[in-house]
Amino acid sequence: MEFTGKGTTFYREGTTPDTFEEVAQIARVAPPQPERGTIEVEELNPPGGVKKKLADLIDAGEVTLILNFDPTNTGHLDLRDDFKAGTVRNYRIKLPIGYGWTFPAFVSAYQPQEIASSDVVQAEVKLTLAGDYEEGDIED
Repeated sequence: MEFTGKGTTFYREGTTPDTFEEVAQIARVAPPQPERGTIEVEELNPPGGVKKKLADLIDAGEVTLILNFDPTNTGHLDLRDDFKAGTVRNYRIKLPIGYGWTFPAFVSAYQPQEIASSDVVQAEVKLTLAGDYEEGDIED
């Protein structure tokens, strides 16, 4: 089944736990990009001359958002405030087919992008995951 990203939504957990509020005007979103680290085992005479490696911990990664910036949009201001506060909160990405990710994160960057006369004013927001995430169908 193929589908486009049109209709993908991004949510921020509100003041009531497990209640999510949509953040409007998201132009692009990059979901969590987990990566497992590796540990290299030093050995002067390894079997077959092959370096041995062990699996390390998983880094849950980051989520990157590009906002069509609106300084009056409550969701955009909330993300800026989250950046300044540095606190962990739950966020959610939902694809148009109902599948998505829910994750604890803190806003690690809130950066207005280059401004040109013929471009939409945008801001890039990076969220660093502070733990594991849930992936699967998301109920409304």
